[in-house]
Amino acid sequence: MKVFSITFILLLIINFATPSDARDLYKKNLNIKKNDSTLQGWKTWRVTGKKQLKKYEIKKKIKLFSVVDNPTRLGNTAFFIQAPGDECFQREEDCNRNEDSYKRVEAKQVDDGGILGEVWVTYSFYAPEGSQWQKYDPHILQFHSGVDEFPPLFLLGISSKYGLKLRVEPLKGLVNCDGTIDERQVNEDANYCGREINTYSLIPISQLKNHEWYDLLFNIKFDSDPNIGFFKVWLNGNLLIDEKGQTLWEEKPIEEIEFNHANFNFGIYAQFIKNNSQSIYADEIRKAGSCEELKLNDLGYKCDDLINQNGVMIPKEIEDIVTGEFKFN
Repeated sequence: MKVFSITFILLLIINFATPSDARDLYKKNLNIKKNDSTLQGWKTWRVTGKKQLKKYEIKKKIKLFSVVDNPTRLGNTAFFIQAPGDECFQREEDCNRNEDSYKRVEAKQVDDGGILGEVWVTYSFYAPEGSQWQKYDPHILQFHSGVDEFPPLFLLGISSKYGLKLRVEPLKGLVNCDGTIDERQVNEDANYCGREINTYSLIPISQLKNHEWYDLLFNIKFDSDPNIGFFKVWLNGNLLIDEKGQTLWEEKPIEEIEFNHANFNFGIYAQFIKNNSQSIYADEIRKAGSCEELKLNDLGYKCDDLINQNGVMIPKEIEDIVTGEFKFN
């Protein structure tokens, strides 16, 4: 599966927190002013491979994840994230998964209890000059299951085939990635996939521009009941996806399951490409329980206009993992 052949290059800040104060990605550590909306509504984050990242940054005299004052979507700051392709800067096990070269650096939102029920999240990104999306197909955002053995719930990426794409996995539940269904025993060899994967093309690759900010707004109700869960996605104020269905893996799909919720991650996730460095800017990463709490007027949007829209029903590709069949809807 492609989603498992992709590495995580989600790059961290320099001030690595201790386990007792796991706030690596928060305003007081980043010199972001309190009233700046670069990050808003988040609490606690956890970092993967902090020692390896720090060692690489010192060796190369480079900042993999930094706060910049230009360009910004709004306010005085934004994040600049870069992923060099000269050598591994992550844990060895992450760089050598599946007999290929990988880099994984992860900043995971780990608020107590994660995200359950309804949530509203904004995310703006900007591609600098030289971004070669057609060749390197990175992912830039995900809502991941709180259960590490399970695949992402929602995965936002940039693909040569789909352009800006959203991959949705939980709609039909879990199976083994070889298509078989088992008793959901957690073990080191477990390899789980969504039974059905829906892929939505938000912007064709031919229309995706560098040097331009794109605003995404997600309204998701995370629930394993297909009659309760839903997800909506706006791009630059236009409602592109309005779907109902299961948005969280089942409550007890495996024995002794814990942390059955969603976590939010962002950055660059890509396979290691030697001698290539990919980069992106991100800003206005906000979370709230309602649209009004996001205070979107400063971005040029009104909640009444957003909520009252009818979706344009963009096409989606549906892949059945068990049968291998594809269809379009």
